[in-house]
Amino acid sequence: MKKRATIKDVAALAGVSAATVSRALDNRPEISAETKKRVRSACAQLGYVPNAAARGLAGHATHTIGLVLPDISNPYFSDMATAIEETAAAHGYRVFLSNSLRKKDRELRAIENLVARQVDGILVNPVSPESQLCHREILRGLPCVYLGANHDESLNYVMTDNEAGAYAAARYLILLGHRDILFLGGRTTSRTRAQRIRGFRRALAEAGLEGRELPAPPDVSLMRQWSYETALELLKGPLPDAIFAYSDMTALKILEAAEQRGVRIPEDLSVVGYDNIAFGALPRIDLTTVSQHKYRQGQLAVERLLEQINGSDQHTADILEPELVIRSTCIRHQTNR
Repeated sequence: MKKRATIKDVAALAGVSAATVSRALDNRPEISAETKKRVRSACAQLGYVPNAAARGLAGHATHTIGLVLPDISNPYFSDMATAIEETAAAHGYRVFLSNSLRKKDRELRAIENLVARQVDGILVNPVSPESQLCHREILRGLPCVYLGANHDESLNYVMTDNEAGAYAAARYLILLGHRDILFLGGRTTSRTRAQRIRGFRRALAEAGLEGRELPAPPDVSLMRQWSYETALELLKGPLPDAIFAYSDMTALKILEAAEQRGVRIPEDLSVVGYDNIAFGALPRIDLTTVSQHKYRQGQLAVERLLEQINGSDQHTADILEPELVIRSTCIRHQTNR
């Protein structure tokens, strides 16, 4: 059996000390680019793979990032995870992903496990503001960037302006002549929903309209099933002019219920979603929605986290401007409906 290469073998081939090899692999700034290149070349020739766990225990960087998301089955979060993993890989980092399933205890255990793995930093999209309050003691100063709305303003975070996105969507429906507009979905306890409702209400108030709101109860566990069943009942009639869905997943369930009820989209009912997931762009769906620039959020979150890992203590609060994506699920209001 071929003997496994050691750090001393790499050092000998590269013509440097073992300590220099270690520092080069940690991407330390005092090591020149030429030396780093020579060390990486030696590693490749010898098939040397650093023991990340051992280096972590020794106080060195492990070049790993932890990621905790609330629902990886939601295409919005899976797309964001892809962006995070790709960006991290481009910087020489691996990502450990944990799915909290929107449960506070699972989220806390995931963070504890990632800290135990000696990750260099963590990205978290918290279940709730309350769950986020429990993180500080667990993280103990470990670099961290938050995603979404469930965070303290004093922390480092990347998100989009939920109020502005909802305002743009509601304003678009109003400009199409819709007057009876319903906001459907999102739990009453959701901070994200609260922000979107503010934008929705502001647009309607400016137009002298009241609108309607139908939120999900806080104890709903199967949100997609609730959305479908609620839409089925709602679409028995009389129909609103338009529905602004809390998310694209909610909007897709509305479209499913509309097909079941024989309601034509958009001839009988205009529908707008939120998130711009890939499914929404499929030709048969072609959902009008609001983009949160999830890929850019993921990229920026990794970049901000790496700044912390490399020693920055600057507070960062990145709020991206959302974008209305107009497709074919909305048309101008027809008075003869």
